[in-house]
Amino acid sequence: MFDGALPLSKRTERVSRLEQNNSRVRNFRIQYPIASCPVPTYLGSILHAFLAPSLREALLNTPYAPRTRIEPGEADDWCALHAKDYARSIVFTSDTDLLLYGYPAETLIVFFQDADVTTGVKSYCPEQIRQRLQLRSLVQFAFALVQEPSHTSDDLIRDARSLDLESNAYLDFSGRYAGRTTVPSHISKGSGLPVPLQDLDVRVSEYVHQALDNVSIPLVYLPLLVEDPNQSSAWGTGQDYRKLAYSLLAPGTPVVHEYRRKAQGVSVQELNPNATDVSVSDILAHVSGVSRWATDKNVGPGLMWPLFALSIVLLDSKTTPSVPLVLHILNGDFDSSWEFIHLTARLQAVLYSLRILKQIIAVYLAIHGFQQTDADNNNILQMSKHLSTLPSIAETFTVPGQSRKILAEHEGLKNMVEEIYTASGVDIPTEHVSNKKKKKQSREAERKKKKQEQRQQAKPSISNVFSMLDAKQA
Repeated sequence: MFDGALPLSKRTERVSRLEQNNSRVRNFRIQYPIASCPVPTYLGSILHAFLAPSLREALLNTPYAPRTRIEPGEADDWCALHAKDYARSIVFTSDTDLLLYGYPAETLIVFFQDADVTTGVKSYCPEQIRQRLQLRSLVQFAFALVQEPSHTSDDLIRDARSLDLESNAYLDFSGRYAGRTTVPSHISKGSGLPVPLQDLDVRVSEYVHQALDNVSIPLVYLPLLVEDPNQSSAWGTGQDYRKLAYSLLAPGTPVVHEYRRKAQGVSVQELNPNATDVSVSDILAHVSGVSRWATDKNVGPGLMWPLFALSIVLLDSKTTPSVPLVLHILNGDFDSSWEFIHLTARLQAVLYSLRILKQIIAVYLAIHGFQQTDADNNNILQMSKHLSTLPSIAETFTVPGQSRKILAEHEGLKNMVEEIYTASGVDIPTEHVSNKKKKKQSREAERKKKKQEQRQQAKPSISNVFSMLDAKQA
């Protein structure tokens, strides 16, 4: 199960987590203040900004697809509710909070790090743990831990047993684990609303639920991108596509709050979804133009959409990125520069904004139908057809230092990239090559030439395939 819309009570925790992760990226940048930087493996899971939707996509292509669900709330609550309804359930999770709900005596919790099938699966029975600690609920132990995190286990057990279970502080804390879930009215059985909620990413799902519930100011928590903290937020690129998406489901909403990085911290950015610098027809014309160009060039979606994202970045850039840098990024050849990291983030911001638009259009069309009643609806329908070719996250999004499938050979890709520059009205930067770099390039070219000559000398001097057959028989 995946979270479909986290409760408001999680807002502080989510912002805090975004700030912590942003702080780690900022500290990493401080450690490497000059242009060169290593592969940022130090950042760990922060590198995988789109891990949750990528996992969901992967699961949908496995036998587990029928069991993969996005729930209209926090997944923990729905897992606990399911386990209550079905005795002898096993809940797999990475969150220790799942121990705190009330379960039948036979329920087991298995943490992913303990689920090594080669050595055996280690499980925990919340009811047995509760009885051993002599507590009414394991929530008591968790509350005691929150109150005094430095206490020993024995001290925490003693603290938990002596708690005032009727205090407001404890009731507020324990209410989180009561296992109560509320199904939004827009997806109740009686509403009959044909909305494809199971096809949404978690962040998109959260916005959709707010919009359909007519929340006055919807909140969007954008994934934290690994970018250069000394540059403007990468999420500024592709913003018009997100605005269009937000406006489709909430046309009367004057403002949407996006949580994203600004300067050195994470803060709310107000967007007016009904005030964009470009129209729907302008956006469609841009998408259609690049799509036609890609068809003429026989370029598939796996390369076409990154090149489209590049065209958006170029139009939104004060300083034009060099062609060699773009080539490195498209083919996943990390060049140890912060320019590589930040431009990668900007391209991903555009691609994910398009993904948001694609999924919200699907909800919009499910609600309003596919009738081409006016120009705007026709444009949205055409946009949906173009966006249907967006590749999966795993195929499109990479992290710095991760190898990827080569999208095109160097010279052909270079020509296509330069055409995108020209079509975007951007001059191709002239690369200044130092004498040292020229010598290095010359040595590399000479090395490749000698290697090619050696390969040619190693081949038999046979003029045609028939004489090759004769040679094998001889």
